[in-house]
Amino acid sequence: MIGRLSQLGGVWLGRPGFGLSASLIALVAIFAILSPEFLHIDNLVGVVHRVTTTGIMAVGMTFVIMTGGIDLTVGPVLAISGLVAFFTFEGSASVPLSVLGAIGTGAAIGALNGAAVAYLRLPPIIVTLAMLSIVRGTALIVGGPILHQLPEGAGYEFIGTGFLFGVPVSVWIFLALAMLTAFVQRRSAFGLEVAAVGDNERAAFLSGRPVRLVKTLTYVICGATAALAGLIQSSQVYTASANFGEFGTELDVIAAVVLGGTSLQGGRGSILGTVMGVLFLGVVSSGLNILDVPVDVQLIAKGLIIVGALSARAGTQGQI
Repeated sequence: MIGRLSQLGGVWLGRPGFGLSASLIALVAIFAILSPEFLHIDNLVGVVHRVTTTGIMAVGMTFVIMTGGIDLTVGPVLAISGLVAFFTFEGSASVPLSVLGAIGTGAAIGALNGAAVAYLRLPPIIVTLAMLSIVRGTALIVGGPILHQLPEGAGYEFIGTGFLFGVPVSVWIFLALAMLTAFVQRRSAFGLEVAAVGDNERAAFLSGRPVRLVKTLTYVICGATAALAGLIQSSQVYTASANFGEFGTELDVIAAVVLGGTSLQGGRGSILGTVMGVLFLGVVSSGLNILDVPVDVQLIAKGLIIVGALSARAGTQGQI
């Protein structure tokens, strides 16, 4: 009887997203007990607000990892997109043109990554590691290691600091992007092809699917979402810098995607799971801040919590 109950519990916990959802609820409960103000509505909205840039990048990264790839360039792309916005503003471009220019730059970098991986068959980690250095170096050459003040009053700052119905615009952007990409993943031919390529690339090719194009497009999406995150960050602080998106940015993004259930081997993943992973990381950071945990201890605690959550999820999935 006990064995049967254990088996049923394992099936229930193994449902996609349930383990992470349970961990997230437990974590919120713990922080609420230790610090009741954690459940204040302003803090909860603030948690989502603080993870919007990571969340937007993680949504794009999900498609890449589902194909069995990886993209380490999201940090430098975030930085260079803000610089593109700054220099287009200096050239008297409008806000829409500056936004399109920055996102186009990110998409172009993603296209280069994707082409090298899909058509030249180079390892994704090597390609994107090399591109990380190239993009960061280009940003430093173009913008230098200084802060560039973005113009206020042009409407650009509304992207990062504006509010709609009492909620930050950046949160609305994140939620809208998450819903759109979740629909694409679950209900479009492209989403099915991404899963097919990640599950068995050879079989997908033999069945006539455009494997190379699909893989390239995933990197284009990832580059564009990284650029969008860069626009939001630069508009929040009214500055652009080649040093934004420092080392560690891509690690948070990848951690959120993996926490959400996307397999690093490809073939399995969920945009909604990624959103849960992003919120999990946001709750961890916010809770530790409210408890006044020192930054160095926060880094250790954050790593241990992530490992614990991943281990629990792996255990409920039967330890592959």
